[in-house]
Amino acid sequence: MDDTQTAGTAGGPASSAAEEPIGLRGQLGAVRAAIRRLLTAHIDLAKAEFSEISEEIGRVALLGGIAFGALLLLALLLPIGGLLFLAEWLLGSIGWGVLLGSLALLDGAVVTVLLGLGVPRSRLARDYLVALVGAIVVTALLLLFVTGVQVGVGLGLTVLLIAMPILAGYGVARSGIDTEAFKARFYPTQTIETTKETIEWVRERTPLGPKS
Repeated sequence: MDDTQTAGTAGGPASSAAEEPIGLRGQLGAVRAAIRRLLTAHIDLAKAEFSEISEEIGRVALLGGIAFGALLLLALLLPIGGLLFLAEWLLGSIGWGVLLGSLALLDGAVVTVLLGLGVPRSRLARDYLVALVGAIVVTALLLLFVTGVQVGVGLGLTVLLIAMPILAGYGVARSGIDTEAFKARFYPTQTIETTKETIEWVRERTPLGPKS
């Protein structure tokens, strides 16, 4: 037998073995590997997209925060600037705006607290009317005998804003606060009473134990 035949005979079985189809186990392994690669690719893609989305959310949140801050400053600037402008225009000095604005905020805080404590609006309205009458009287006296118009009006407004919380505080100190009514606002009376009635109703219809 020559070398060509020997080579052909030796190479035949090796080539057949190499070209044999993959078995079922091998196919399952290849499918699992392909699925694993596919899942990994999807997970990597999702991570990349979520990372981009997170960055975009952070960017939008930052821009929204800047916009909100600008609007907040605008909301503060307009009333404060307007008050100072009116004080300069009507009373001749920005200082009046600072003084009257501070007193007005103090009055607002006092009235808000008193309303929260349950002080009737009618009582606060009465105190305001009394303070207003007193301020008008003081302003008239100042205009007649002492100062000019701008200073007189400014002092009259100051008297109004100072007298209002003093009168309100005096009224509360004299008549007090209905603490029972205040507590009742934060006590679930109806729920408790209804629950008691329900429990009593169940007891009346439920036997306590076997009768002898």
